[in-house]
Amino acid sequence: MRRVLIIDDEPMAIELLRNYVERIPNLELAGSFRNPLEALAFLQKESVDLLLLDIHMPQLSGLEFYRSLAQKPRVIFTTAYSEYAVTSYELEASDYLVKPIIFERFLQACNKVCQEVSAGPNEPDIQSEEVFIKSGPKLYRLNWNDVLFLEKSDNYVVFHTAERKILSRQNMVDVQEMTPDFFCKIHKSYLISLKHLSIVERHQVTIGKHTIPIGQSYRDEFFRVLAERWGYCDL
Repeated sequence: MRRVLIIDDEPMAIELLRNYVERIPNLELAGSFRNPLEALAFLQKESVDLLLLDIHMPQLSGLEFYRSLAQKPRVIFTTAYSEYAVTSYELEASDYLVKPIIFERFLQACNKVCQEVSAGPNEPDIQSEEVFIKSGPKLYRLNWNDVLFLEKSDNYVVFHTAERKILSRQNMVDVQEMTPDFFCKIHKSYLISLKHLSIVERHQVTIGKHTIPIGQSYRDEFFRVLAERWGYCDL
């Protein structure tokens, strides 16, 4: 469980984020504050894994607040203004969400944080084995080892496993950033798991019962990856 603290001077924003946190199984709400100075006092006694931190607040801005912390947990900045994005990343923020914040974007940011936290404080960032995927009104818990491949379908990404398909309204580029290193893009519409790869041909691959094309612009990179992993791949 990741302990989350919300700091925002707007009651409606706090209520929205509280609702979002409660919908994600591996997050636990540690508290919420409208006054950043009260939040500072709380953090002197309690530890949290993640701050959901507004930037524009009276008395102390979110940027000043975060700079003042001796022990800095992961932070996702939440704001109605986009011009502070560069500054937030200079502070090594995990993400930067512009209001109004939709749940899908919030979930994506939290998945990123879970990947970072799983690496530990002195290790390079690694991908978590699990990810939460929103599909319609449901939230699915998936293990990346069970995913055969990902397929782009209009404004959606389809997560294919041996047992089911999960349709999620996401961008393939954003999803690719979350995948472990055993996933490889072989087509503009397909991202495959090398763990489940059974047959490789010049223009296509087979995973389970699925035949997936290899895009011409992806072929050289794909076979380079195979050569690194398998030691030899000449087709």
